[in-house]
Amino acid sequence: MEKKYWLGLKLVPAIDKRFSKIINFYETAEEVWYAKKESFLKIYGVSSELANEIIKQRESIDLDKNWQRHKKMGIEILTIYDDNYPPLLKEIPNPPNVLFFKGDLIEKYSEAVAIVGSRRATAYGVALAEELALNLSEAGVTIVSGVARGIDSSAHRGALKDKGSTIGVLGCGHDVIYPPENKRLYETISQQGSLISEYPIGTRPLKWNFPARNRIISGLSRGVVVVEASEKSGALITVDFALEQGREVFAVPGNTKNILSKGPHKLLKSGACLIETSQDILEELGLSHLVSSQLQTDRLAKLNEEEQKILACLGWEQKYIDEIIRDLDINPSKTASLLTTLEIKGFIKQDIGKKYLRIH
Repeated sequence: MEKKYWLGLKLVPAIDKRFSKIINFYETAEEVWYAKKESFLKIYGVSSELANEIIKQRESIDLDKNWQRHKKMGIEILTIYDDNYPPLLKEIPNPPNVLFFKGDLIEKYSEAVAIVGSRRATAYGVALAEELALNLSEAGVTIVSGVARGIDSSAHRGALKDKGSTIGVLGCGHDVIYPPENKRLYETISQQGSLISEYPIGTRPLKWNFPARNRIISGLSRGVVVVEASEKSGALITVDFALEQGREVFAVPGNTKNILSKGPHKLLKSGACLIETSQDILEELGLSHLVSSQLQTDRLAKLNEEEQKILACLGWEQKYIDEIIRDLDINPSKTASLLTTLEIKGFIKQDIGKKYLRIH
């Protein structure tokens, strides 16, 4: 039942702001929960006013009710003193003392890479994030990201495509789906990987929660990959934490005219590793012994000659159907049929404006 009292301490704002100092003064979280004012006053920096505030807030909480709410939602608690707390995360400055999680991957993952970027990603960025995540997960690497729109969601989906493992780090409680359209993604990650948060249920997605969340994303990972980000993107906050934590930073170059290339290009000028494929990441991290499976090669081999010609014509640039018809001199109705087939098979997608883009 000790975990119940850890939850209680996270529910008391006056304690949470000074969590490490207070918890380290006592032997157990239960002891903190029942501590008297005189006991709190023995802690350096705890004033009479603060001790009164702690006790007042504590008395307003129905701990048993909150504990049952977390258990009913299937949320487990991992503390920094637990043997299965992630070793990499424990090394960072100001590690989270408590993690609320769903799915057991967080307790046993080994190698991990974070993939982050813009919430307003282009079709190219989405496709590339998915491909990198898929290939890395095929090699046994866990993909970490923030379950946000754009690149984050694409990274998680890429990892999940081949039943790979992924960890989603939240900036709110588990009872809040943010963004709301990611409800199904939340459920899949919690079943196939782990969803984690340092916040108890009831915590809203407040803007200052996300920089704190970003330190966990980088803290769980061996390196951070940035795919599309403006110069003021939150993804670059994750990079700042990665550098502070001694993690590798990788950046994917993009179109020099695209504002979402500004962030990665700035990182590349500052010494970040330029990434073109997942193998670049594995080699830089000393994980080249982890080789991606032959899944994509096998899938390509199953395409007929005409389908392979369409993919070769597309390359990795967006094209209108008229351009493909002109370049390959194929009947328009036949071209449309082939494009539809390739889209169903997951090799291409049609972007806004009816341009086709190769994604695998």
